[in-house]
Amino acid sequence: MSRNFDKKSQLITSDAYPQMMSRQGGAQAVQTLRSPQATTNAQSAIEACVPAMRKAILQYVDELEKAEGDMATVFARAHEIRGFAETAGLVTTGRIAEILCRYMDDMERIKRPLDQTLVALNIAAIGRAARTEDTDPTMGEVVATELTALIARRLADAGLA
Repeated sequence: MSRNFDKKSQLITSDAYPQMMSRQGGAQAVQTLRSPQATTNAQSAIEACVPAMRKAILQYVDELEKAEGDMATVFARAHEIRGFAETAGLVTTGRIAEILCRYMDDMERIKRPLDQTLVALNIAAIGRAARTEDTDPTMGEVVATELTALIARRLADAGLA
C-alpha cells in the first residue's frame, strides 16, 4: 500500500504540544531524582543486577574466546564487555576490552590489517581478568598497562601515533 505525502515540511512550534508537567512539577521531579533516597534506590538496583551482569560478561568472554579470527564478532563482544564490565565490578576487564576496541578502531581508520597475535593477547587478557579480577586485581592492571604500551608501539609503527 502506497501513501502520497505532501512533500512540503510543516514546522510545528514547541508551544503547540501539550506540556507533560508544569514547571513546578518539573522542579519537584528534578528535586526527587537528586534526593539521597533516589541515589540509594538506584545504587541498590544496580547492586542487585551485578551477579546477572557478571554472568552475561563471562558469557561474552566465552563468545569472544571462541570467535577465532571473526573480527566482527571479536569487536562486538569486546564492545559489549567494555560497556558493562565496570558496572559489574570488573574494572580491569573493561579496561582491557577498551584497549582492544580502540586498537581495532584505529587500525580500521588507517586501513591497516590487525595484528592477529596482538588481538589474541588482548582476548586472553580479557578472559583472565574476567575470571580472576576478584582474586588478583594487581596483575590485571600490570597486563593492561603492558598491552597499552604494546599497542601504542604498534600504532606508532603503523604511522598513527
